Amino acid sequence: MTPCGEKSGDKVTQGSRSVNGHPQGAGSGKRHLIRAAAVVSSMILLGRVLGLVRDIVSAKQFGTGWQWDAFIYAFMIPNLFRRVVGEGGLTSAFIPVYNDIKTKMGIPEAFRFANITLCLLACGLMVFIVIVQALVGVVLKLGTYSPTITLMLELLLVLFPYLWFLSLYALGMGILNSHGRFFEGSLSSVILDGVWIAAVLWVPSFFAGSPVERIRWLTYAILFGGFLHIAVEYPALYRIGFRIRWIWNTAYEGLRRVWKLLLPVVLSFAVVQINITVDATLGLALGPGANSSLWYGNRLMQFPLGIFALAMGTALLPMMSQQIAAGQREASRRSLSFALRSIFFIIIPSSVGLIVFRNEIMRFLFERGEFDAVSTARSAAVLLGYTIGLFAFSGQKIMVTGFYAAHDSRTPMKTAVTALIVNITLNLILMIPFREAGLALATSISGILQFAQLVYYYPKKVGEFPLKEILMSFFRILLAALLMAVVCRFTLGLFIRFYPGSGTFAQGVQLLGSMGVAMLSFFLICYLGRVPEMREAVEWIRKRKTRDGG
Repeated sequence: MTPCGEKSGDKVTQGSRSVNGHPQGAGSGKRHLIRAAAVVSSMILLGRVLGLVRDIVSAKQFGTGWQWDAFIYAFMIPNLFRRVVGEGGLTSAFIPVYNDIKTKMGIPEAFRFANITLCLLACGLMVFIVIVQALVGVVLKLGTYSPTITLMLELLLVLFPYLWFLSLYALGMGILNSHGRFFEGSLSSVILDGVWIAAVLWVPSFFAGSPVERIRWLTYAILFGGFLHIAVEYPALYRIGFRIRWIWNTAYEGLRRVWKLLLPVVLSFAVVQINITVDATLGLALGPGANSSLWYGNRLMQFPLGIFALAMGTALLPMMSQQIAAGQREASRRSLSFALRSIFFIIIPSSVGLIVFRNEIMRFLFERGEFDAVSTARSAAVLLGYTIGLFAFSGQKIMVTGFYAAHDSRTPMKTAVTALIVNITLNLILMIPFREAGLALATSISGILQFAQLVYYYPKKVGEFPLKEILMSFFRILLAALLMAVVCRFTLGLFIRFYPGSGTFAQGVQLLGSMGVAMLSFFLICYLGRVPEMREAVEWIRKRKTRDGG
């Protein structure tokens, strides 16, 4: 019943050292956080690049037709539940308790706790999935619906078990992250996108059927991708000493602590997913192409959000929970401040670039095959609406991590409920003049409100928050990004003038050349303006080169 023993790298020491043997001085804490975030970012970057390829081939095959609207809605539903009970809700409640048990009682007991959680999760999800599939089957048999709704329900029957695989994978990811292993847990999007691309490219070569038939094959491929997640992750768990055991103990003390944290966490994530569901449902009401436009706009907005904010949050949660468990409140405050400032340094100029180049990006990436100029214009408008709130979405991920690390899951839940009410209200108002772009804008406004609430409550609920330091950093970076925007428009005009053309290659030269010059101008402005985050980045690169050279 007892897993294998403790690894040397996971010993708990006292004084200036924390769990996993990482020193907790300001500099070493930053280095550890940067290294962990860099590992996660590199894998997420690969996943986002594959995701971009996935969206390009999908746009060419399916455009913004009703069949793709149906698939997006069906794919969204198991993913919503996955984020609530898997990688979002459960892991956010599980990791702080797991790290606390690991720190105070040792790794064998932490592994025992993980097995208890794993058994309950696997059985509970299996029952839930069977019930949902039975209900969907009844709904299909009892009613007559539009082609979009009928196809969506049929696809949902196939896709819903995907929830089981991804939720178990998310729990394993939480265990690995708590042991400083971030690589294997970051493979999720790489696996899914690889299978997705293969299915979209391979199926038409062998099955020259209708778009509906090709989408059905895609759903089978995604389900297979879910199984691959488990197959890839288990060897990594085995290497840290974890063994899967059947341990059924609903009275385990650590489990009660998880349940106490889990309900508010699940409600918080459920509110976010309700927001997404409301947007998608209203998108269906707006007619063909609305949900597809929301999908493509959201995918591009998620590119920087996933690479940087998600990576930083993934690395930050186990680190801050270990710091708080060891009583190192000042170290946790520095970690939170550094994470927020680092995220703003990347996300704010990324947001400005997406806003300035939104039409050119959509045209270059997607406008081919079934994806026409109208699809480009609609998706670009959605991208604008989402990108306005990108800094807030990124900040939310960091702030919520700070609350969860301190075992406070109620405050994020309350702010999420407020954001939900605002989002639904604004959806109904803004969708009338702006259609699907209004839904995206409503999401951004409610996201900004939630981020502001989290900042307001943090010092009241968790501990000191360096508000002045964060605000000064935010406005310094924003000013540099706005100056960069001027460079963006100027350089784009120059590239169009000196390298005219509307082909894919010409568009690539114009867009990528302009983006490259804009990026260099931002870094130069920050360097000359002595922006602290730029100096920290340069210092880290210099130290890294010195260390690698030595």
